[in-house]
Amino acid sequence: MTDEDSDTEAPARAGRPTDERKTEAILDAAREAFFGQGYAAASIERIAEQAGVSKVTIYKRFGDKAGLLEALVRRQADNMTTTIGEANRDAATLEVQLVNFGFTLLSFLFDESHFHFDSMLVIERDRQREAAQRFFDAGPGTMRRELTKMLAAAHKRGDVHIPQPQRAAEDLLSLWKGFADLELRFGVVDMPGPARIRSHVRHGVKVFLRAYRAE
Repeated sequence: MTDEDSDTEAPARAGRPTDERKTEAILDAAREAFFGQGYAAASIERIAEQAGVSKVTIYKRFGDKAGLLEALVRRQADNMTTTIGEANRDAATLEVQLVNFGFTLLSFLFDESHFHFDSMLVIERDRQREAAQRFFDAGPGTMRRELTKMLAAAHKRGDVHIPQPQRAAEDLLSLWKGFADLELRFGVVDMPGPARIRSHVRHGVKVFLRAYRAE
């Protein structure tokens, strides 16, 4: 049997077509490898073994290791966008919508496994310049676009005065990350829990809305 036709069946998940189950199994194995070993050390061979597929299947679906990581980053961004949409389905005010957005985003960014992985990607960027741009577009770029759309819609409704929504989105993202990002990178504080994250996000939203209140 050749490598091309040596796939084993990925674990079944109720309600998902076989092809989708296989893709999810590959991405789950990739996440474990990238977060556990780092991007450079993770091997396609090991990921394929963990996912129960062949290397050829991974290359056909994702192109290369950078494409696999890009898909993983995009999946996480899509999951966060879905979570934010569900949380905001019944949100009565822009303030609540923004708090839900910020809490979802920071809960991910300040998760320990992601935080260390993100730091590793910064180290890798000089060797993976093109890949770094793809990762940015799939992850941070996606979240910035989603926040920009939310603020543009609020401006159109007259809730706030934001003629440059992307710049305003970047202002708010900076308020949310604040000095905590540096403190965490230098290891002078512990990773914040949900209560601290929500309090930090609420403060940032209140400051932001005062700055961009409707004229």
